[in-house]
Amino acid sequence: MSDFDSVEEDAVQEVVDVEVELEDKVTLIGEFIRDNSMSGNLTKAEDFIDEPFSLEVDEVLPLLEELKGREEFSDIIMKKGAETIYLFSVNYITLNYAKLMILVEEKDFFKMIAETVREESRIYPRPTDIKLFSKAPFKLSRDEFIQVYDELKKKEEYMDIKETRASNQALYLYSDKYMKNAYARSLAEWVEVEAEQNP
Repeated sequence: MSDFDSVEEDAVQEVVDVEVELEDKVTLIGEFIRDNSMSGNLTKAEDFIDEPFSLEVDEVLPLLEELKGREEFSDIIMKKGAETIYLFSVNYITLNYAKLMILVEEKDFFKMIAETVREESRIYPRPTDIKLFSKAPFKLSRDEFIQVYDELKKKEEYMDIKETRASNQALYLYSDKYMKNAYARSLAEWVEVEAEQNP
């Protein structure tokens, strides 16, 4: 074999090695995102800069773009937040739940509360029990919720978010874009009081 053939063979081998390495990195990234999603967690783009990946910052986006183009990873969704890119698998986390998780992660509590209330009013339709915001993914204490809600009430863009109370004083929220006060109040009363009396 001539020196030229040997150099050419080495060059081909190098290209193959790079492709295999890329293939492996993309597969590892995809599996990492799925494992995180299975545990109920979002993955951030910067997670790949840390161990075990230790990627350079400028390596991350091209690898994520490559991942996005792969058929076998079509369950993985990329969402751009205010400060980073979030990734998750829809096999384990629904789009709606991921959207709320991102709002929680970014501490956009006004939007988180308003969008949850609007969605429940529009889809089900039902008023939202404020106790919902103490559960995952929100995990706000009652005091934190009241503080955020008091501020939210003063903001122009959330004027459709209204409150109603059942006769036991349980507080529910609804959006008057999608529900009338009387209907929201009667549903809150049913959940809090009448359902107990009519098992």
